[in-house]
Amino acid sequence: MQDVVRIDIMPMTALKVGLPFNVQNITEAAVTMSDDAELTDIGLYTDSLLSLNLAGDATVDAEMKEGITHKVTEKREVAGIVRTHTLQIPIEIGFQTVRQQQKALQQTDFHIVLTTYDGTRYLAYALPNTSQFTIDDQMGQQAQMSVKAVVQSMSGFVKITEAVS
Repeated sequence: MQDVVRIDIMPMTALKVGLPFNVQNITEAAVTMSDDAELTDIGLYTDSLLSLNLAGDATVDAEMKEGITHKVTEKREVAGIVRTHTLQIPIEIGFQTVRQQQKALQQTDFHIVLTTYDGTRYLAYALPNTSQFTIDDQMGQQAQMSVKAVVQSMSGFVKITEAVS
């Protein structure tokens, strides 16, 4: 996770993925915005439930700190192996914006898009009704916040490729 510089939590309706969510072990897939536009930082920010990056520029809601963690657990189900992706993200700046988005994040199914320093994007391709979002918020003189986004998927992180027309 040390290469991740941006995280976008996207409502399922905002993205088109080239393969169905129930396909096992996807490694790469074409992904576009729901209107078939290319994924860009601005497009992701416009349609996201929450956008975070290390720079804290105008294309995000909040700035995250170094120290992102990702844990994957696997469980064998009738449909195959289901992976639970748990992403823990420390927040540097933008606590109030994150708090304002909490209700929408808890009431909406979402996918998670990660962007690395070299511009490569990855998707945690969530199964319907498996999205969870929580905030660990410590107020006071040493205010701290971290968010946890959890989704279940039939695959690990899926590398996003260019859609072929």
